[in-house]
Amino acid sequence: MRAKSLIRVFAIAALAAACSPEPPQYFGPPSEAIFRPPLEGLFSRVSPAAINSDTFAKRQPLPGQLGYLETIRYINDGVKYIDPYAEFFISPEGQMCFRGLVNRQMTTFENYQSYWCMYPAFVNNVEELENNTTTVNSVRLWCVLDAPQCARRIGFWNFWDESPWIGNSISAQTRPSKEQRAAIEHLVYLMGGNVRSFQASAP
Repeated sequence: MRAKSLIRVFAIAALAAACSPEPPQYFGPPSEAIFRPPLEGLFSRVSPAAINSDTFAKRQPLPGQLGYLETIRYINDGVKYIDPYAEFFISPEGQMCFRGLVNRQMTTFENYQSYWCMYPAFVNNVEELENNTTTVNSVRLWCVLDAPQCARRIGFWNFWDESPWIGNSISAQTRPSKEQRAAIEHLVYLMGGNVRSFQASAP
């Protein structure tokens, strides 16, 4: 009886750890002192310095516009404003990546075990999505028609998460969504991409 109770305690502790809101940090900005890959081997050969590398900055900002790293930081701050455990970064392969409540239908058991990425060259347009119910708006990055399933979910399998591993877009909650949309379009430009269609801004 005692052994069963002990096993039950360990099982509950393991489940609580797996569902904890404190996520493992796959990648962190270069300023982070600690770099912790989620499991040994998956990203153990990735240097923190490879995250948000300015190697992928192909164009100079226009006068009065934020620079490459400042734009990344601004977008990251926007997603963290809604979800403190969310993250936006440029991967070592040059992909724009979101981690957190991204492309999610069910958020109850979110354990931050995966992230969604897209190459800037594959971004067709960035859309601002208003949510009149929660008042928490989102941005959605759509794939170009030439690469209709360019969005990729990378990470660990989570049996609570039934979202697919590929998609035609990436949707992330952020604030302020209008300015965040403009910042993402600007970052695509800085990274050599071309947003092909623009959402009309409200006067």
